[in-house]
Amino acid sequence: MAKKAKDRKQMINEKHIELYNKTLSVLEFLLTEFEHDIKYAEFEYLDIPKNTISTLDFLVSALGKVQKGQRLALGLDNDLPVNEEPEINIVEGLSEAKI
Repeated sequence: MAKKAKDRKQMINEKHIELYNKTLSVLEFLLTEFEHDIKYAEFEYLDIPKNTISTLDFLVSALGKVQKGQRLALGLDNDLPVNEEPEINIVEGLSEAKI
């Protein structure tokens, strides 16, 4: 029974990864087209219309959600970072006069 649940969980997780990859592809296309439109728009860069800024904010927000979903589905945040700091030994009762 546990193997069946694990297989189902893995199948669903793989489907999520596939959907996140498709969404990422769509976002890449939208950002590329958006970039093209902005380059040739007839307004100064300091006078960008609010709906243009809102669209960019929406695309960036969507990208963040896709990244978070992919990291979760791929288990990238499950790995704990390795402590690479050197070990410090404390010696008690040491006197400078004896060194």
